[in-house]
Parts: sequence; C-alpha cells; structure tokens
Amino acid sequence: MRLCRSLTFVHVKRGIGSAAAGVAAAVAIGIGLHPGPAAAASHCVGAEEARVHAAGDDDPVKFTAAFYRRLFTLDVALDGADGSQLPISIEQVCDVPRRLRKQAAQLAGGDGVALLLSRTTVWQDGTELFGRDAATAIDGADTASIRVRMKRPPGWSEDEDGNPVPTFRTGRVEITD
Repeated sequence: MRLCRSLTFVHVKRGIGSAAAGVAAAVAIGIGLHPGPAAAASHCVGAEEARVHAAGDDDPVKFTAAFYRRLFTLDVALDGADGSQLPISIEQVCDVPRRLRKQAAQLAGGDGVALLLSRTTVWQDGTELFGRDAATAIDGADTASIRVRMKRPPGWSEDEDGNPVPTFRTGRVEITD
C-alpha cells in the first residue's frame, strides 16, 4: 500500500494528475495490493453466523424496506424444481452491506423458495442454458449460486407444514455442482 501512495503522491505533485494515479492503482493491483477473494467473502453471512430460531419463538423474522429492495447472491443447496418453484436450503447470503448483516443472518441456515421467472437465466460452466437443458441442469444440480431479491411476506410460499418461508424472485442461477 505504501508503494501505491508514494507513486500517487509523486505523480500528482509533478502535475500528471489523475491518469497517473490510475496507473499507480493498476500497478498496486498488479503486485497484489488489492483485496482478494477473502475480502469479498467477508460480505457473506453464513449459517454459522445465523440466528437460531426455535419453533414457536415469539421473535418473528423481520426485515426492513431496505432489505427487500436489495439484490443478494445466495449460495444454496438444491433438491430439484417443482414447476417454477425451486426449494432451497440457504448456506450463505452474499453481497450484504454491513448495515444489513443481522437481517441476512436470519436467512442463512434456513430454507426458502426461489421463483424461476421467464427472465431467469441459468448458467453452468460459463455457458447459458435454455429451455429443456436449463430445466434438466437445475433438476440434477446439488448446489448453486443464485442472484435474488426477496419478496415481502404476503407473497411468500409455504413449506410442507403450511408455514411461510422466505421467497425470492430469481434473476440468475449459476449451477456450481
């Protein structure tokens, strides 16, 4: 980081300006002074951080309006699609700003339903799948990373016991296994 600051300072002082600062930043990235995957992973909330809710808990799951507006990436376990509904087990909630981490922790480690929409794209090994190929890939997948926005509780699906479960509009499904 010191190299980057000194390069930026020298170039700006000589009047080269922001273009040189950009070059200095590129040099810093090239020599490894940028946040790597570990820093990106810090924006995820996993099941180990999740708040455990016992059955019959008087503290219901609550989310703010900001949380409902936010797009998230969920790392999930799949068990095949049921029409346009994809039952999921949420392992991690990613792309979570610090101010929403406590709310995201309510989802991690729980179950949900991902709604497959007409605009939902399905990807596997860097290739977009369509139609029957997409449906077959989803049915055979064990895990996926999905880009979602959570619906408000009146629009939630029910589990086999009739209890509402968080439901998500899905924009992208990236099959990981």
